[in-house]
Amino acid sequence: MNNENFNLAAEIAKNAADEETAIQGYYEILPKIMDKADQDIIKEIISDEKNHAMLLTKMMLKYDSNIIMAED
Repeated sequence: MNNENFNLAAEIAKNAADEETAIQGYYEILPKIMDKADQDIIKEIISDEKNHAMLLTKMMLKYDSNIIMAED
C-alpha cells in the first residue's frame, strides 16, 4: 500500500463526511417544512445523500486496503 492511496482515501473520507454534514442539515430543516410535497423533496435529497455517502465509503475501503473497523 502506498501513501498516495492513503491520501486518496483521506480525500474520499472528507467528501463522505461532507455528505453526512449535508444530511444533518436536511434533517434539521425537515420538521420546519409544512408542505408535504416539499417534505418529500427533502426526503428524496436525504436519500440521495445517503447513497453518495455509502458509495464514497466503499471507494474509501478500496483505497485504504480495506481496513476493517474493530468490533466491540
